Amino acid sequence: MILEALEEVLRSEDEALSRALEEVKEPPLRRVSYTEVFHPSGIPPQPEIEFIELKELKTNPYLFIGVDLISCLLSAEGPDSLKEGAEDLISRIKRKEEVRPEDSQKSHIALALPEKGHLEDVIGRWTDYVWKPRAYDGTEAPSFEGWIEDLREIADALKNEGINVIFYGGDSVDKMRELGYDVVKVKLRKKLPKLGYPRDPSVAWSGSPVVMNMTLEHRRGEEDAATQFFSKIGLKPAFRPRWWYDGRRILRARAEGGNFIIVKKDKIALFTGIGIRGSNRAAIELMKEYFSLKRVNLDIYGVPLPGYIRDWRTGAVHLDVVMMNAGPCVFLSPGRMGFYSFIKFGNEMDLVDAGSVFNELGVEVDEIPTEGSEITLVNALNIGRGKLVVDAYNEEASKYLEREWGLDVIRVSIPQIEAGGGGVRCASREYYLD
Repeated sequence: MILEALEEVLRSEDEALSRALEEVKEPPLRRVSYTEVFHPSGIPPQPEIEFIELKELKTNPYLFIGVDLISCLLSAEGPDSLKEGAEDLISRIKRKEEVRPEDSQKSHIALALPEKGHLEDVIGRWTDYVWKPRAYDGTEAPSFEGWIEDLREIADALKNEGINVIFYGGDSVDKMRELGYDVVKVKLRKKLPKLGYPRDPSVAWSGSPVVMNMTLEHRRGEEDAATQFFSKIGLKPAFRPRWWYDGRRILRARAEGGNFIIVKKDKIALFTGIGIRGSNRAAIELMKEYFSLKRVNLDIYGVPLPGYIRDWRTGAVHLDVVMMNAGPCVFLSPGRMGFYSFIKFGNEMDLVDAGSVFNELGVEVDEIPTEGSEITLVNALNIGRGKLVVDAYNEEASKYLEREWGLDVIRVSIPQIEAGGGGVRCASREYYLD
């Protein structure tokens, strides 16, 4: 479908392309909200099912999808730039590249600093933004100054390991430049208090990043900031899972980077979280096709995650708060995931036994001590060579990783990052220049 959509752009007349471009800007979108079935008082934001009925679409569905993909990644504004963009994306999507698993050695990592004013808007509206009012060190959250300290802890730990670190963000990112860090400034088109979790708006398994498609309204726009960042450092994104056509209607994909973990040993597999903000069918079908076009032979497994109604801390928003690929072992929080049954997405969906999956991959599975933060316990950054950057708050888990598995555990204090629902992995984005 991806290639067909881009080739439809190349076949279309200028007038049809101009009409499609206008419809992409204001699509006839329909929404079905989960919120309507819940008691509405004080619940965190919930996802919506978003789709376009074919009878309400003036444009050919493939042309709509192709024009939308080009315009969101390459900012095309007319027929000529759309056709140039189609040729460019076809070339990059079909380029065969090595897919790096989670435990690959890292050399370049991006961090992102939210705007001070955007963080201040969260105060008093913590539930609306899925945020804790106080960090585990007792300080009020979110705090701009606290975020700077947390990010400096991560950045300095990474630099001590020989990793190149660069920050991106809006005007506030100049503060990091003043502190001696490399920065890339991007244009923020709306308030994005969770910009500091760059794991979610993109994935980078090769030299061609893939921009994601965020679920909740207050996080939409982070994808555009990530696209700008990659473009400014010379990495053009190759794809973005936006819309999937199932033959009846066009469905909006829900795809967030924290929900994807690649494990590679005897075989290669992509695990993705299925839950309240997990990957939906549209995202998974699009990623299947993307890897097929890249000629990457891998299996895709959906991992059921617990949701939430009132207390978001009882659920698991992303896969990386319950699963970590540490290299010698995959660590899990089995009580917070559908551990014994995964969904395999091949030509058909199939329910498979988790133990068999890990046996086929040739990896061991373990559970680490649960004392500490339910958010950051396994949300660590694997920088390769047996080294993990972890939240210092989870000391029992860190000692276990060192004692039982011989891992080199690098501890950083991140109370403000944890209060917003993320850990070191959430707050970082590795990328590859080759």
